[in-house]
Amino acid sequence: MGQKGFFSSYERSFYLILRIVLGAVFIWASWNKILEPQSFAQIIYNYQILPPAMVNPLAILLPWMEAVCGICLISGYLVKGSVLVVDILMIIFIMVLTFNVYRGVDVACGCFSVSDLGEKITFLKILRDLPLLAVGIWILYYRIKTDRNGSGNRKVV
Repeated sequence: MGQKGFFSSYERSFYLILRIVLGAVFIWASWNKILEPQSFAQIIYNYQILPPAMVNPLAILLPWMEAVCGICLISGYLVKGSVLVVDILMIIFIMVLTFNVYRGVDVACGCFSVSDLGEKITFLKILRDLPLLAVGIWILYYRIKTDRNGSGNRKVV
């Protein structure tokens, strides 16, 4: 196997691992929110950003978006669309967390727990989200690159 084949194989493996990890993170993040939409709605409301009429629909829609995107990333189905949604969500999450840290709003993050006593928003939460965004951007870049090279016609596992 030549140098190019080695890196190509390495990139495919790296892509698969990152895709599965990112998908698992999003499924994990969605789990409690799906099971307890009322608690998640309260966390969204506590952020003091959205009008009250948008809180409940978002509390129901967002966790399912996270779960579906996570399942798609793990399964390899509709990867570009899923990772694009994940990247957009990560950018929104980072902006919302940064905004509330800046405002000094002391609220539970709601990232992986729906408990009011859960993890509070800090700059560490923002720093935790940046690598997830970087992974999502790399997965999207890899898929676009492989699709342009013609290897996107076959299923990239």
